[in-house]
Amino acid sequence: MAKVKHVLNVQARTAGTTNDARRLRKTGLIPAIVYGKGIEPKCISVNATEWQMLSRNELNILSLVEDGKETLVLLKEVQHDPILNRASHLDFQAIRMDQKIKAHVAVRPGHELPAGASAGGLLEQNLHEIEVESLPQDLPEEIIVDVSGMNLGDMIHVGDIAMPEGVTAVTHADIVVFTEVDESAAAAEEEAAPAEGEEAAEPEVIAEKKTEERAAAREDRKKAE
Repeated sequence: MAKVKHVLNVQARTAGTTNDARRLRKTGLIPAIVYGKGIEPKCISVNATEWQMLSRNELNILSLVEDGKETLVLLKEVQHDPILNRASHLDFQAIRMDQKIKAHVAVRPGHELPAGASAGGLLEQNLHEIEVESLPQDLPEEIIVDVSGMNLGDMIHVGDIAMPEGVTAVTHADIVVFTEVDESAAAAEEEAAPAEGEEAAEPEVIAEKKTEERAAAREDRKKAE
């Protein structure tokens, strides 16, 4: 359960232009916004170093602190600068403890290997987050799934996962989360598959052959004439 309290210090800012946001980032701050039902959106800024340290955790619910006043929020979006590889903007949704929320929660396999591993099995994870609904105090930071009983060919769907108390899965129950595949069979299929470019090469060979055939046909017609 989300029993760890993540606190983030913030300060109010005035909404500005893209250039204003760029200048703000140069001072070591990240522009952010807080919005929610029944409240006016509020522009804030976050210390980039503090955010970097905090973001090493699985984050869903945070407490934003401004001048000693706390606001409970759900982390909705983190925009990244692909060149600098760091957060460039944060979106937070203000929430209430007595109202259910929807959030994406990380899903991970347990530490024990699947039973099929001894037979050459390989665990594949097809889905890394599950959308759930719960009250804020019941929202888990992550969901750990016991995969130890999986044999070759077994699958675990969203509907097979026991949700924590007070939590309901929103993601469709039929979506596959984990699969135990035969590693040797998968490797054989990969080797049998044509390498990139081979499929494209075949039509070129056929086209070249047809060109030669047409040229030969023209020569035959000239000889006949």
